[in-house]
Amino acid sequence: MKNSPSVFEEIKKVINEYKPKKIVVGLPITLKGEEGEQARKTRKFVEKLKEHIPDIQIVFEDERFTSQMAEERLSQIFKSKKKIKNKIDAISAVVILESYLEKNPL
Repeated sequence: MKNSPSVFEEIKKVINEYKPKKIVVGLPITLKGEEGEQARKTRKFVEKLKEHIPDIQIVFEDERFTSQMAEERLSQIFKSKKKIKNKIDAISAVVILESYLEKNPL
């Protein structure tokens, strides 16, 4: 989902359908362990999101290396670089959620 004017409405639709209690957002931390420009943009987006969905807890999870982990998983399934590239974001999201759940079991 691209950041468009309707992105918050689209997120609200998903929330209304699935009724999550919490949202986990990947935070792009630098290799030095610092928050750079992308992390600031992510935090700013989440602040706007909180205005639209104030009743749901939003937590951050370090997303360093998730793209590489996703690419490794996908390369075991697909040989085509194009197929891998098209799926990296989705699998990266899975890796972020798995990482969060490992640290915070239900």
